[in-house]
Amino acid sequence: MDKPDLPARLFWEYDYETINWQKGAIIVIEWVLDRGNMRKLEEVIRFYGRKKVLRVLKHKPIFLMDHSIERACAYFKLKPEDLVCYHRKRSRPGHWF
Repeated sequence: MDKPDLPARLFWEYDYETINWQKGAIIVIEWVLDRGNMRKLEEVIRFYGRKKVLRVLKHKPIFLMDHSIERACAYFKLKPEDLVCYHRKRSRPGHWF
């Protein structure tokens, strides 16, 4: 399978048919962590591998909402402090309008 089994509507900002699933792995993983459910997360883990998903989660400067950070930490048994996105969020406080 050359792409994960994920619905096109999850990637509404992109042309689903032209997504490069390998080059865009960080964005795909970020969007599924932030906007997907457990089934979609498990599909991303199946497609990219747990090690790669954890590497993105722990070391890449992605953005996740607070509830997504909590859910990811619970699923992977991590602490928020283990995630780059948690530290970036705390260093850039602001309000969303």
